[in-house]
Amino acid sequence: MKPLNSNHWKNFHPLLGVGELVAFDLETTGLRYKQEEITQLAAIRMGGMRMEIQDTYETYVDPGKPIPKNIQALTSVRDSHVAGAPKPFEALQQFSKFAGNATLFGHDIYRFDFNFIRKTMKQSGDPGRVVRFIDTMDIFEVLWKDFSRLRNNLDDIAERLSAGLSSIRRHDAKAVSYTHLRAHET
Repeated sequence: MKPLNSNHWKNFHPLLGVGELVAFDLETTGLRYKQEEITQLAAIRMGGMRMEIQDTYETYVDPGKPIPKNIQALTSVRDSHVAGAPKPFEALQQFSKFAGNATLFGHDIYRFDFNFIRKTMKQSGDPGRVVRFIDTMDIFEVLWKDFSRLRNNLDDIAERLSAGLSSIRRHDAKAVSYTHLRAHET
């Protein structure tokens, strides 16, 4: 077999032709997307044959309402962090520009994160756009026949993969974006 010419490496990746990934995560004021809002958004752009980090994006987001105390305790996102931050639609516009045409990548993004994004876009009157994405939940459902989306959070999956999340702060969009990267590297 002839080796791949290094001039073509930037256009090749074993992940089904995905040349660029943007791993991302949201933090919110709560779990119910119809009543709650985004408070933090972070992303990492990875590309090339080795999916090396190319750029990062992070912002607090002003949810337009106080962050409940239990959510502040969980996420460490405080009302003082989001004061003066972009509103959800503005933050998503910035994120869209950052992501470009990359494939989005994250944990449970179809069921959780995209609901918040769709709601914000609908409220703004902007139809949004179609994006390619890889949800880790789909990957694990194929890998593990005993997998249940209802009983496997990111901590459970990391433990199964021996990815060791104990060194990162959970429920922090930036830290979790980096976790997606670490899980991808293992």
